[in-house]
Amino acid sequence: MALPCRARRATRNPLVPGKGAVYYNSYEGAGLRPRGDAVMSRRFVLDPFGDKYAHRTSSMLSSEIRDLLAVTARRDIISLAGGLPYTQAMDPGVILGLVEEVLREDHAAALQYGPTDGYAPLKRSLVEVMREEGIPCLPEDIIITNGAQQGLEIISKIFINPGDDIVTEAPSYVGALNSFLSYQPRIHAVPIDGEGMLLDPLEKTLRSLSARGRQVKFIYTVPNFHNPAGVTMSTERRYGLLQLAETYDCLVVEDNPYGLLRFEGEPCPALRSLDENRVIYLGTLSKIFSAGMRIGWVAAPHPILEKLLLAKQSADLCTSSFTQRVAHLYFSRHDWRGQIGQLVEIYRERRNVMLEAMEEYLSGIASWTRPQGGLFLWVTLPEFIRTSDMLASAIDAKVAYVPGRGFFPYEGGENSMRLNFSYPEPELVWEGIKRLSKVIKREVALAKSLGLGPRANGHPGTEE
Repeated sequence: MALPCRARRATRNPLVPGKGAVYYNSYEGAGLRPRGDAVMSRRFVLDPFGDKYAHRTSSMLSSEIRDLLAVTARRDIISLAGGLPYTQAMDPGVILGLVEEVLREDHAAALQYGPTDGYAPLKRSLVEVMREEGIPCLPEDIIITNGAQQGLEIISKIFINPGDDIVTEAPSYVGALNSFLSYQPRIHAVPIDGEGMLLDPLEKTLRSLSARGRQVKFIYTVPNFHNPAGVTMSTERRYGLLQLAETYDCLVVEDNPYGLLRFEGEPCPALRSLDENRVIYLGTLSKIFSAGMRIGWVAAPHPILEKLLLAKQSADLCTSSFTQRVAHLYFSRHDWRGQIGQLVEIYRERRNVMLEAMEEYLSGIASWTRPQGGLFLWVTLPEFIRTSDMLASAIDAKVAYVPGRGFFPYEGGENSMRLNFSYPEPELVWEGIKRLSKVIKREVALAKSLGLGPRANGHPGTEE
């Protein structure tokens, strides 16, 4: 079994044999990274409880993105890092009116516990949201979760035993990787290009495991406007992926936070719309209504839903009755489709500004994807550049991004980065790329002066 790269592993205290103390660097390259150094400094904290934790906690990793938020909250830094929706587009008067209406209608129920599977009227609203993408679903096919992230966590909980085989894309959503890794599976990362997961490497992986008597539990994919790469899986690949899943009898986890945020091109059918018996579908209101409401959902075959319901019940009993009622009123009484249309126009403009700035300042130095929707753009630099090492210089230049390595379960992405265009104002997007380009050019010039080659490395779906 391949091991995670060194940057993703904790090291026990070498001075205390057999003990579990671990040294952690409180900030290294803008992310929490375990360290094995015996020499203490003010940047390091000794964890005296290391021998008490469950073994699986060694695979529980702090998201580099979450760690960056403390830095990027500074007003002087242009953050192209976080995957933040532009919540400023929402009229606060609308939200205030919804909250007041919820309290007037039945404040006692809104402040009370609710059913674990979710508020029934909101389920009906979510069916309408799914129908907007052509996805057939009934309210009884859904459980409501605390964001799609909880859906990932409880899916991991009910399916993954230590040593089980699962498949993800490479790169893949870091929040999914962290949920999966905490249950200690073998993750087989399949590369992607501009049309999504490559089917030949996927088939090779599935065939090889099957020949050894091993069965993949599930294939995880973000098919629409991928996080972090921004690419969209083609219709042909979707059919091919489902055919392979049927041939090798594995489930598919379809994570679809961005599907309604399309700027250009024709929509592709959701995987669930093609095979509702094999696909576990994850949705969220975070990108089209409110990330702060923490409302997501899972649609799945009923036997799986029953297990997920038990897992959620033991985790939090229920999703907030209050926020579910607010969300239901919004989607049943307001022009949510018009609001999504407004977001699409905002994001399209900012994506265009970022692409123009990339062409202006980084043409011939980097390659990047052209997303047809969503929030992200994936940048690949020459292979001798390490974006994790470069991050401190970028922050000194008052701009931030997410290094690529965190989007791979073990090794990969060292010369890549994810950029977000949805949150900064257009002029800040331009200025952010301008600042970042100066940092990149300085790093490239330094590397060349040391005799490193100028070759570039890899896709997915990049353009120069």
